[in-house]
Amino acid sequence: MDDEKRTAIIKEIEHWRRSRLLPAQYCDFLLNLYMETGADHSRRVLGISTKSIRGSHWKFWVAAVVTIIILSLTLLNFNSFGISLQIGVSAVFVVSWYIIGFRQKEEQPFRAQLSTGIASASLIGFGVWILYGNGLTAQLYLGSFVALCGLVWLLVGLLGRTPLLQYCGWLALLITYGFVLSQRLEPATWYKLQLAWLPLSFILMWIGWLIQHRWKKPGLVLLLAGATVWIAPELFGLAWGTSAQQLLQLSLAGKVAAAGIALFAYRKNWTEWVA
Repeated sequence: MDDEKRTAIIKEIEHWRRSRLLPAQYCDFLLNLYMETGADHSRRVLGISTKSIRGSHWKFWVAAVVTIIILSLTLLNFNSFGISLQIGVSAVFVVSWYIIGFRQKEEQPFRAQLSTGIASASLIGFGVWILYGNGLTAQLYLGSFVALCGLVWLLVGLLGRTPLLQYCGWLALLITYGFVLSQRLEPATWYKLQLAWLPLSFILMWIGWLIQHRWKKPGLVLLLAGATVWIAPELFGLAWGTSAQQLLQLSLAGKVAAAGIALFAYRKNWTEWVA
């Protein structure tokens, strides 16, 4: 069997394992069967077979070195660019990594998640760099940028079916909501914080419970986001330094205890949703 057919079969078996179409032990047996005559397939560097690296053309290495040089010079001179060029360069870099992540999602899940993580970290990293480099440090600009990051992460997480990225998107949006509340709730008393956050917690968990039967992962992410909002009044109140510090600490302990009791009492239900 030639290398191309063997590689295609190995990728298909790995897909069966990820999709749980076959038990893991059967997949291991099949992989060992097809790899025993091609041991080089099991030797990889960053997901690339050593055979491919040894047989790569010199043009590939020249292109890689030139790309690294261009990226390095771009980063070193980034502050000298105009803000429009800075945004354009950042957008191309971030979108390129997202595209790489989407294209590798089925064949190389780990590399896809790594690419998506690089894109997401680059988004907020370049954004903060641009804002501070151009003196745009007002709370309005920072809050708007965090909201933009949240929307992008949430959208990419939904399209790529990545629960962690969806949750990060919700967290960014919730932080933006907290920022808005900090400008509106004066003074930030205990009951005002509860009224501002708890209805949102119930709405998120209710929507998550409704949709998790049809869209399991987004529903579970909404349930987790709602559970996070459950203790958000105490976390934000303590972070703002309100006068009701002791009451917030007692409230936080009580909510955590109530959540633990609820998880224990309904463990047969929520384990069915998560599994």
